Amino acid sequence: MIKKPNFPKIDKAYFKISIYVFFVAAALILFEKIVGNLPNISGSLGTASVYLKSLGAPFFLGFAFAYIMNPFMNFFERFLTMDFVFFRQHHKLTRMLCILTNYIIIIGGFIWILIYLLPELKASIVSLTSQLPAYTVDLNQRVQIFFDEIDFIESETVQKYINTIMDPIADASEDFPKTLETIVGNLYFFGRATVNLTFNLVMAVFIAFYMLYDKESFARQFRKIVYALSSRKAAEQFLRTMNRIHHIFQDFIVGKAVDSLIIGILAFVGFSMLKAPFPLVLSLIIGVTNMIPYFGPFIGAIPAAVITLLADPILAIWVILFILILQQFDGNYLGPKILGNSLDLSPLWIILAVVVGGALLGPVGMFIGVPILATFKTFGSEFISRKYQKKYPEDDPAAVPSPFLDENAPKKETDAE
Repeated sequence: MIKKPNFPKIDKAYFKISIYVFFVAAALILFEKIVGNLPNISGSLGTASVYLKSLGAPFFLGFAFAYIMNPFMNFFERFLTMDFVFFRQHHKLTRMLCILTNYIIIIGGFIWILIYLLPELKASIVSLTSQLPAYTVDLNQRVQIFFDEIDFIESETVQKYINTIMDPIADASEDFPKTLETIVGNLYFFGRATVNLTFNLVMAVFIAFYMLYDKESFARQFRKIVYALSSRKAAEQFLRTMNRIHHIFQDFIVGKAVDSLIIGILAFVGFSMLKAPFPLVLSLIIGVTNMIPYFGPFIGAIPAAVITLLADPILAIWVILFILILQQFDGNYLGPKILGNSLDLSPLWIILAVVVGGALLGPVGMFIGVPILATFKTFGSEFISRKYQKKYPEDDPAAVPSPFLDENAPKKETDAE
């Protein structure tokens, strides 16, 4: 009979301690290696992120194009299938025709911008910068004549302040035409960045086409993934939330774009009728800045008023009045008709969204900050309402006026009274 070898007994406590010590030492060595190679690791991560961005850029652009074109494609589809039986019976052909109609409109608008708008805009800007010194001299003469009639204000002092503001602008304007020519010329040279941008745009056009053409299939696959990875109740709640976020963003982006386009066209018509200088430049400023909620109209009004003031101070008064009327029309009639209640934000919340978004992401943040805040505000308000109703199902303590917040609230009588 073979005897089993007598192995020494293992102390389980010491064995656990040894395992812990080993893993701690291994973790410390690994941490030291990572810290020692941190520059190389960060460089590799940076290179990988740049590569992933360049690889995913066509898909992000394609998704953005498809997202923006989707409501217009839906409009064309509803129009065609409403009155024509042929288009109702040939869904794929109708879908392709609507997408191509979108592309024809966009490409036609782009060609119009290249052929007509950009040369006109360039000529207007060059003319404005070349005439700026003459406008400054003329403004100084008008100021001197005006303030010479007023005894308690010296015209020289006012001219000094005007020159302090206008001299740097005039100096910069002297080199602006040459700078503009250099910028425009560089755009036509096919450098690496231009080639990459052109490639990404072309790829994005094709990607957007297939995203729009098969959007129901992509949506079905997305829903399938969501239901597969979560419970039915959680999946339904998630999809409802995503659908509401989609409507908030799409209604705001499309509505604001249409609203700003209409305001820009009306501004061009109005400036042309008033015979304001450089109506194309002024209306473009008004239309583009109108995309920024709340602050946009004021931002666009300042350069329009200043440019007109330099050319003709009397005309500047009429231009300012026209801009104010246009803003009132947009804020009280056109904007609510197009945007409706897609945001449901008070001016204070809009100001907060524009300021914070602008600080984080610049002009883009000033635009998308509003729908982002609207989304958080909508779901946050609903969450608070559910918690409040659950906690106070029978009464409404928040409806009782507080003497600290409402001056008209009845004050509690003291014992001495």
